[in-house]
Amino acid sequence: MKNILLFSVIAVMIAGVVAWPAAASACSCEQPPGVAEELKRSDAVFSGKAILVDEKPVLFSAATRSVVFQVAQVWKGPAHSQIKIKTGQGDGDCGINFSAGQEYLVYAVKSEMYGANELTTIICDRTAVLSQAQGDFAVLGEGQEPTEEVDLLSSNGWILPLAGFIVFGIIAFAVYRKRKTIK
Repeated sequence: MKNILLFSVIAVMIAGVVAWPAAASACSCEQPPGVAEELKRSDAVFSGKAILVDEKPVLFSAATRSVVFQVAQVWKGPAHSQIKIKTGQGDGDCGINFSAGQEYLVYAVKSEMYGANELTTIICDRTAVLSQAQGDFAVLGEGQEPTEEVDLLSSNGWILPLAGFIVFGIIAFAVYRKRKTIK
């Protein structure tokens, strides 16, 4: 009887965790601010090509999309050759549906909206496909080329899988040793 009660409690707890609704809010924007105002409030303004669009499901919260840009021009913020920003998945969470290979004018702010304090952009910002943002350049003026070479595509993508493999190996070894000592 105790085993059935314990199993029931554990099953209810697991079901509660899995079925717990993620925080959700619909995205509602006023008209985007003017170019000068958006430039002033942004932490980074740059143009560039989206070279990696990585969607990450997140447990207990909304999924995010990380986008790495090959930067062409910088008006504000880090003058790096590559910059990573975060956004939502779209569909009401304010995220922008970036496409790899497409060029954009990006206005980004440091925010915790999609996790740690990172550069983010949403549909309420002036971020747009480059061909649709030509009017912004009259106010922005001429940008600067990036001055610091960065490679965000080859940075430590192997550490997490390696750590998982090591932990799995340690657990498997411990189980093996325990079984061997029981016999």
